[in-house]
Amino acid sequence: MAVRCLAGMDFDSNVYLLTGEDPILVDAGTGMHHQDILKWLSSFTKKGKVRRIVLTHRHYDHSGGASALAKELGAEVLMHPLDAPAVREGDPRQTLSYMFGVHSQPVAVTELREGQVLTTGDSSYEVVHTPGHTSGGISLYNREGKVLLPGDTVFIGGVGRWDLPSGNFEQLAGSVKKLLSLAPQELYPGHGDISQNGATGILEEALKYLGES
Repeated sequence: MAVRCLAGMDFDSNVYLLTGEDPILVDAGTGMHHQDILKWLSSFTKKGKVRRIVLTHRHYDHSGGASALAKELGAEVLMHPLDAPAVREGDPRQTLSYMFGVHSQPVAVTELREGQVLTTGDSSYEVVHTPGHTSGGISLYNREGKVLLPGDTVFIGGVGRWDLPSGNFEQLAGSVKKLLSLAPQELYPGHGDISQNGATGILEEALKYLGES
C-alpha cells in the first residue's frame, strides 16, 4: 500500500494518489496546476487507470480542478451528499470560488455514504463522515495500515476553519474525537506536511487547541 502526495502549489490543496491496480485520486486542487497534476500522475500510473476522484469536501481549493481532471482522465467524481450539491451546481459561495475571483465549473458527482469502502485492489479505505469544516466533509481511513486522510478536518499543528458556510465548531470537535478513536498512525491532511508516525498525538493536540481534551 502506498499514498503518494503532490504538495499543494499556490492555493491548491495537497493532492493524493492511493496506489493499486485501481488507483484513486483524492482531491483536485483549484485547477490552476492541471498540467502539473497530470504530469505527476503519469509518473505513477498510466493514463486511463485513475477512474475515481474523491473530494474530501466542497471548497474550491480541493474541488476546482475536478471538472477538467475528470474529463481528462475519464474519471468519476465522488463526495458526500451534503457537499455534493454545491459542486454539482458550481455554487460560487458554497464552494468559495468567489474568494479566488472565479466561478466554479459544475461537476457531475456521485455520492459517497458513511461507512462505504473504496478499494484500490491493494488496499481498502473507509469513508468516514467528518463534518465541521463543511457539513459534508469526509475522511478516508485504511484500518489495516492505520492510514488517515482527513481532508481539512485536522492538520499538523491545527484544524480546519469552522466559520465558513456550513462549518460548525461542535461538529468539528466531534469529528476530531471520532478520528482519534480510530487510532491512526499515518496522517495525510488536506494542506501542509504529512506525518507517517504520530497521527494520534497530532489529533490529541488538535483537541487541546479546540479546548476539548
